[in-house]
Amino acid sequence: MPHRILARAELAHLLAVVAHPLRLALLLELKGGERDVTTLMRAVGASQTAVSQSLARLRAARLVVDRRDGRHVRYRLALQGLADWLDGGLALLEDEAAQFQLVHDAIAQARRDLGTES
Repeated sequence: MPHRILARAELAHLLAVVAHPLRLALLLELKGGERDVTTLMRAVGASQTAVSQSLARLRAARLVVDRRDGRHVRYRLALQGLADWLDGGLALLEDEAAQFQLVHDAIAQARRDLGTES
């Protein structure tokens, strides 16, 4: 398999892991630093089972690493660059939302100008 095809396949797998809403929520929460499962459960509003399974998938994809702290396991992002990448995604969404708001405001103004406000 040519290296480009293999690289694309691996990247697609990585993006599929990130694309799950709960796993994405966990990654965003871990941007703030190391957290234990209980803290993550409260932050994302999911059960221990769901959080643990999602963390296992993220760990298998090498996106998070864990550390034992007594009876607790603490998780953190494997690479700080991942936090930067997530911030870039959020910035993209903010830009998109701002554009939507501009269009919404323009439509509302046009309706006011035409006297057809709803």
